[in-house]
Amino acid sequence: MIRAYTSNSEGVNVLKKYRVQTDKDSSAPLLTLEQAERVFERWKDDYMSDTVIADESYVEIVESEDDFEDYLVIKKVIAVIDNDRTELRTPREEGFDWDYWAKWQEVAE
Repeated sequence: MIRAYTSNSEGVNVLKKYRVQTDKDSSAPLLTLEQAERVFERWKDDYMSDTVIADESYVEIVESEDDFEDYLVIKKVIAVIDNDRTELRTPREEGFDWDYWAKWQEVAE
């Protein structure tokens, strides 16, 4: 397992921690980026299948050196309308109770 350390302003090595966040929840701190990536992918799948997706829906990985008082977003996806899939058949045409299909789009931070 590779853990990332950085030096703070006093030159002391500090362990970087990661967390996965959505507009509704956040994970426990994770010690490696690889762990955060696995949680991120699982949460994207779970969120899209189990939750009502809205314009403000997102999933992101953040990195912190101070227990998440401050953090840096290192990867983020937002929910957008999947126009290609919706053009083929709308969710209502397939028997669902919503108007459009959604997908995740990666955004640059």
